[in-house]
Amino acid sequence: MPCPAGRAYSAGHAHPLFVGAGPNDVLLRGLSNAHSQPSGRSFAPIQRAIATARPLARHAIETLMSDATGSAADLSAAQAAFECGQYVAVLESLRALTTEPGNDSDAVAALRLRSMAAFRLGELDEAASVAQRLIEVVGRTAQAAPVRIDVLAVSVVAAGELARYEQSIEHLQMMLPAAGRTGTLTDFVRGRGTAANCFALLGDPWTAQRLLSEVAGMFQGAATHARLEATVRTNHASVSLQIARLARQGGDPMTCEEALEHAAASLERAREIARDTADPRGQAFSDVHAAELALMRDHPDAALALLDGAIDRAAAAALWAHERQLRLLEAEALLLKGNVAVARKHLDRVAARLNTGHEIGARIRYHAQMQRALEAVGDHAGALVQLEQARTLAQYRQYRQARAQSRFLRTRLELEHLYRYGGSADRGPTPSRLGALPDD
Repeated sequence: MPCPAGRAYSAGHAHPLFVGAGPNDVLLRGLSNAHSQPSGRSFAPIQRAIATARPLARHAIETLMSDATGSAADLSAAQAAFECGQYVAVLESLRALTTEPGNDSDAVAALRLRSMAAFRLGELDEAASVAQRLIEVVGRTAQAAPVRIDVLAVSVVAAGELARYEQSIEHLQMMLPAAGRTGTLTDFVRGRGTAANCFALLGDPWTAQRLLSEVAGMFQGAATHARLEATVRTNHASVSLQIARLARQGGDPMTCEEALEHAAASLERAREIARDTADPRGQAFSDVHAAELALMRDHPDAALALLDGAIDRAAAAALWAHERQLRLLEAEALLLKGNVAVARKHLDRVAARLNTGHEIGARIRYHAQMQRALEAVGDHAGALVQLEQARTLAQYRQYRQARAQSRFLRTRLELEHLYRYGGSADRGPTPSRLGALPDD
């Protein structure tokens, strides 16, 4: 989600970027609870929210879109627009800068805003690349930890979603000490949540689930940090749903049901917090995962009820990644009900906004659903093409995961070897076998 430390899109099974991407809060406050609005009035809260947001950001956007040069005034205007949730305007204006600000502090500010705006819009390739550049610039400056933590969290998720696992792991290793040094619960939870993201994206949602379970246990129902707990609970539900899908695909119904029960428990707590704190954003995220849970339990009508109107609200708020995932969910529910024609319309809309710069999990899920849709209408040749495309992407991701896991494990063993050898160098000869770890 997170802070980007909420779960990231993983394996196309969950929809964590919702929490992690920090969607347009100004709009989401106006969108609140879709299910309390009669269908004929579903756009009324959107229109009110936009009317509220526009006056707040109009001057900032006008400043941004007129000869942006990277000056302090431009960056101040970009920050104001960003805080109003005008991510499209921020991203387009910062893309238009012909040169990077020469001052390191201004460069950090511009790169941070561009990376965060791209991430929140689901433009993950741009978010990851800009985050990488920002970390290079921050290395030349005395910038405080918060800038590093924000952008490193974005990079871990965005790079991981694109199967750039080496960048994801490297930036996680940089982020954890920085988050620990701040001494705040929020940054501690963000660090642990980002680590969970990284494990899930590397194909190990079980470790991610354990990390999030440990963090969730810290709250013990205390109201002081209720919203922080809600984020953890939502992300825990997300990885639990990922485990459930993997277990179902692997023919393990007991593990699947156990994971679904974990997801249901976390969602119940997250929705309770959203009600108690009057948090429509949290409620929206919980509803999305609840729809996924309903699909996993073969209740497409319940899923469609939860998703009712959500796509229109996401599109109005320019939450493109959110919209992609919602359309994939709704298409899956419609296919379960046999409504292939409407499902195809959703899938065609997804295809129009899905490319190699977006999350690989969503691309796999799109091709898998297109295969089912084509099979349903007797187009077996087309279905086979979609199957091969999904399989190719899945194999590529598995290859990248295995390679990254191997390199990460080898690095840890080599570091442990060096540490232990350094500590015992004065106690005897070196190991006789090259590369062998010293005996205890």
